[in-house]
Amino acid sequence: MLETVLATRSLRAVAFTPDDLPALIALHGDPEVNRHLDGEAAAWDPVRLAGRLVDYVTGVALQGFGMWKILTRDGDLVGRAGFEPFDDTSEIAMEIVLARGHWGRGFGRELAPALVRWFFDNTSYTHLISFARPEHLTAQRVLQAAGMDFRERRSVRGRPQDVFQALSPALDRLVANGSPHYPCRLRLSSGASALSVRP
Repeated sequence: MLETVLATRSLRAVAFTPDDLPALIALHGDPEVNRHLDGEAAAWDPVRLAGRLVDYVTGVALQGFGMWKILTRDGDLVGRAGFEPFDDTSEIAMEIVLARGHWGRGFGRELAPALVRWFFDNTSYTHLISFARPEHLTAQRVLQAAGMDFRERRSVRGRPQDVFQALSPALDRLVANGSPHYPCRLRLSSGASALSVRP
């Protein structure tokens, strides 16, 4: 059995392996899943997914964190979740992508705070950001329930995205205590890390 990186009440995160391409193709072969990611209801190209899988496998090995496979306690595939660089700002982005058959079961709300805690417990980044499409109210509520605050709306790959942000516990204390270096949450806008949650 693969080593569990993170566990919640119902789910566990494990590393991807090179054998997981069929699982990724099945996940992203559903246009409705992808519509919440890039705004286009179309299946993703298997060649694109093969490249993504290489990034998932090597990213965790190189950085100590990355994108993980999400399973139920019984070993059934639920989706993927973890952290990736957001190239526009060099921040780190977290995604939670669940297969449509697992929507509406509270898995996103269960995973998001656990991932945020894991990230700050295991890295030295100062903050995380998260992306949610403006019309995707479910994703926004998941982020807010995980302690994320709205930061800004920006264009990502030509489409509007709402950016949510969580500060590390140490930085959050500085802000709460009125540090002159961080007088407002919204002033911290780039250069550390990012978080994004999907259905």
